[in-house]
Amino acid sequence: MFAKLTSLVGGGVVLPFELGEPHSSAWGQWTHYRGTLTADDSPCSVFRISAVNKDEPRLRSARNGVKRLRTLRHPNILAFKDAVETEERGEHVVYLVTEAASPLVPTLRSLGLSGPQRDQYLAMGLHQVMSALSFVNNDCKLIHGNVCSASVVVTEGLDWRLHGFDLVTEHRDWPVGIGADIPLSAASWMVAAQYKPGEVGKQNWDAVRTSPEWSVDAWGLGCLIQEVYSGSSLARTEDLRVTDNIPKNLLPYYQKLLASTASRRLNVIKVLEAGVLKSKLGDMMVFIENLALKDSVERDSFFKKLPSMLPSVPVPVAQRKLLPLLAAALEFGGAPPMALGSLLAIGEGMSEEERSKQVLPILTKLFASNDRGIRRGLLENISSFGHALPAALVEGQIYPNVQTGFGDANPYLRELTLKSMVVLGPKLSQKTLNQSLLKHLAKLQVDEEPAIRANTTVLLGNLAPQLPDATCKKVLLNAFTRALKDPFPPARAAGLRAVMSTAKHHGAEDVAVRVVPMVGPLCVDPVQEVRSSALQCLEQFLGTLQKNSRDMEEKAAASATAGGNGAINSSGGGASTGGSLLTGFGWAVSSLVSKSGGATDVASVHQSQPARTTSATGLGRSSTSGGGGGAGYTAPATSSQPSAPSISQKITQGWDDDDGNFGSVPSRTSSRAAEAAEEPISADVGGSGWGDDDDPLEDMVDAMAAEMEARKKLSKVTVSSSKHATGAATRKPVVAGARGGGVAGARATVGGGGMKLGAKKLAKEEADEFAEW
Repeated sequence: MFAKLTSLVGGGVVLPFELGEPHSSAWGQWTHYRGTLTADDSPCSVFRISAVNKDEPRLRSARNGVKRLRTLRHPNILAFKDAVETEERGEHVVYLVTEAASPLVPTLRSLGLSGPQRDQYLAMGLHQVMSALSFVNNDCKLIHGNVCSASVVVTEGLDWRLHGFDLVTEHRDWPVGIGADIPLSAASWMVAAQYKPGEVGKQNWDAVRTSPEWSVDAWGLGCLIQEVYSGSSLARTEDLRVTDNIPKNLLPYYQKLLASTASRRLNVIKVLEAGVLKSKLGDMMVFIENLALKDSVERDSFFKKLPSMLPSVPVPVAQRKLLPLLAAALEFGGAPPMALGSLLAIGEGMSEEERSKQVLPILTKLFASNDRGIRRGLLENISSFGHALPAALVEGQIYPNVQTGFGDANPYLRELTLKSMVVLGPKLSQKTLNQSLLKHLAKLQVDEEPAIRANTTVLLGNLAPQLPDATCKKVLLNAFTRALKDPFPPARAAGLRAVMSTAKHHGAEDVAVRVVPMVGPLCVDPVQEVRSSALQCLEQFLGTLQKNSRDMEEKAAASATAGGNGAINSSGGGASTGGSLLTGFGWAVSSLVSKSGGATDVASVHQSQPARTTSATGLGRSSTSGGGGGAGYTAPATSSQPSAPSISQKITQGWDDDDGNFGSVPSRTSSRAAEAAEEPISADVGGSGWGDDDDPLEDMVDAMAAEMEARKKLSKVTVSSSKHATGAATRKPVVAGARGGGVAGARATVGGGGMKLGAKKLAKEEADEFAEW
């Protein structure tokens, strides 16, 4: 919870921060708060100290600390942000605003490190503090005067920072006499006794003045080392003799730092130069921090080894320090693309909340990079982090950058971009899917790379649940049928699997008209995988068609029931459902035979029915169609028609013992030709010509042979155009004798079907020559 302090501040001063909860500990008289800068909402630390009298020693020391911190700039010194001095409720208050940091001891406890990882992290932290202290002592010639665990804080990135500069004194200008204006002597009471070296504890300021500038702080550094490795604050000076927790390689230097004689204490820079605090972790961080100073060979070598070094890095350090460093290096071009793998590996161990806060913003920026290596790394690993990307982020920032890969000249990048849509596609809006993604996929389906074509079909099948039904009906079958013609076998197999996986979007008509004809040829594909998928596909869609047929029958039955009995016997007595099926099947066969150049329209009559007339314009074609008949059915000539036959009779009409003359050539006798000229042919309702015929196909072959013989005879005769006949002879129906009481099939005449040999155009004398034909 943040509380605004504006209302608490007198004189109209507006504070540049919001104050949060205090930390459990802080150095000296300060109170350490969590805070937020109002300018950019970034986190910060706020140190507060107050006194009734503005000239009190602690306020003077506080002002000295603010001044020193403002002027000292070092990577390992707490970064100064702002400072405000004001009055609140009758008190003088000093606010010091710095980068966000936490007290050292509580932070070490919360990290819970142990073993080699703990030793490496402590060595890295102490190295950072020593670097800052060496800068203060050797470069600035200043005495910090207050080095201990309380004067060290830890940043958000787990770096150690030196602060608490209230007692900082310039060693070179140390006066001979003792003055109250010297911070170290004036505020030494603020330092606990166990942290004071002997000369300060005894207030021997001459010894301080004559000793090296690092002597006071060397003692404080020894106290800090003891506290860090023991894991607790120093309670008394005697505890400095306990060395069980001090690393063996550091112990000699630790003892020299705590020498009783100030002039014999070890300079901090000597410890740094000795390398006793060097560690792989520290070297790794230093290398990345100075990446801009390294050449390309060094960078490549480092990042090749980095994945193998990650397991030894403490998880908190990797997530809070290494991850931001890698992100910055990738974003600004310091790191090669291979560093992306390490960044993603670190992110895998984070919780969803932490990843969304720390990793996803980084990745969003990297997607905008023009570096192909970075784009490749992102696309190769998108399955590990893509599910955590918010849909709005994908739609607005990531997809616009990713889609450029669809047209990349590099086939591998095109394929990676395509595969990334399995993760990103479901997060896109319908508008983007229809207007952008599908257009890219249409181009990729004719890509020169066969693997890309196959994967495009796979992606379309995966995206089908995200597309509206209208789009699926319009797009999917077109795309999948194209894939079925692909010369690349995996593309054909992918098309078959995609058709099956999207079966719910294909209606029965599409299945019958488009799917089955396309899948059928693949059942004999030379590739076993394609054949197997094709057979499986046909089996699946056969069930679809069967179900559709049952549904149609149920609807027809329901309609018949609703229409009553009149629907069954309408139009003078129609056939039942079975009769309709039989009649329809017969017409289909007749049509196929007619198209093949076989017999004419076939007719049959029932023995009990009167003769029916036909139109003069067509053989066996009725000018008036009856209600229940098929093609060639003629209405009765008189109103005294016998009653309609029963259903069983209807079914058997034209399907009983035929004499085997469907499509056969009539007998070559003049009497048969005369009968054909005198009697018209009539057709019965169900006459299809496919009764109990002995061999209709054989008769058809005979008819074709007779036709060829007739053509040979016609070729010998020179026909004059002026003598061509212009009329058609009147014909009578030819009815064969019944066998066993059945109705015989009618024989075809010369003028019917495909056997019209031009006799109508012959002159009378020329026609007589072929009268028997």
